[in-house]
Amino acid sequence: MNSYYTLIVLLFSIIVFNVTMPAQEIFNDDFELGFAKSEWGIYLAGEDTLTVIETNSISPPLSTGGNYAGSLQDIDGTYSGAALALAGSNVLMDYSIEADVYCYVNHPGGSAYTGVVVYADNAIGTYIKMVADFDSDARIRLYNNHLDFGTGEYTFEHNFFESDIPGGIPAEDGWHKMKIEVVTLSVDSTAFWCYFDGQELLGCPIYDTSDDRMFWGQFGVFSFQQDNDGIPGYYDNIFVTSIVSDVEYNSTTYSPSSFSLVQNYPNPFNPSTNIKYSIPQSSNVLIKVFDILGNEIETLVNEEKQTGTYEINWYAENLPSGVYFYRLRAGDPSAGSGQSFIETKKMLLLR
Repeated sequence: MNSYYTLIVLLFSIIVFNVTMPAQEIFNDDFELGFAKSEWGIYLAGEDTLTVIETNSISPPLSTGGNYAGSLQDIDGTYSGAALALAGSNVLMDYSIEADVYCYVNHPGGSAYTGVVVYADNAIGTYIKMVADFDSDARIRLYNNHLDFGTGEYTFEHNFFESDIPGGIPAEDGWHKMKIEVVTLSVDSTAFWCYFDGQELLGCPIYDTSDDRMFWGQFGVFSFQQDNDGIPGYYDNIFVTSIVSDVEYNSTTYSPSSFSLVQNYPNPFNPSTNIKYSIPQSSNVLIKVFDILGNEIETLVNEEKQTGTYEINWYAENLPSGVYFYRLRAGDPSAGSGQSFIETKKMLLLR
């Protein structure tokens, strides 16, 4: 477990999550107020902010747009041509962002691309973006911002080439729907599903198991061209929605390497919260909830589970506010290290 995750777990008990149950819209902005919503912020100090532009000045226009669209550009070159606007809590987990994004194709000024961002945290210095990089490489890229100067590659990157994009590469500049769904599977892996014009890109889900992987973070939009003033990125109809699912992530393409119990979210909560855990081998799983005096409140799971990552919801019906604990027992308690697991975490119910 890396030091970043250890630090976050220590702080987790005092963080208020914005994700609520059941699945619901977290944020939206169609810019029809004539200005960007106040929740929008910046990634680095001194960056340019998200502004609003009249849609009749954008060619071609967006058929499903209104009178205004968002505009983002590194006009003063403070970030080497990149511009990144963020919104939402930096502890959001398991959500999707979709937006109409103006995409450039073979821009005469050189490589120019726009896209959407998930799991960004400027305190850590990490963000993950899906961009339409339609120059000579002709690809959609999903990657973080950590360039390994030894290899010349990003520590996490996946390229979707033309054969992976059901509608192919666009032939000219214009508006396209972009969407990312992100789910934290465990402390070992984060999964991404990417969509372009409503079609899932081939090869999804994509798993980030790098040392720079993120477990949660803000959402946002991104534009880039490496010159003195970047390039304007245009965005409209931005929707961010929480993802809550009973899907058991135990496919053959992902297998957790160790037992883990993730901090519940939201936390504090009222009246329900989600608990996620991973098991690297088939074993009996027992999850119980206790009050602060150690009295058993409820058994959430008591059954054999196959290898995978699971998520359950606890509804604290008719219970008073206070501190509660949930404990996971898995594997064979009489076996050695690596074959059994016991862990307890604290959660806070606030009425």
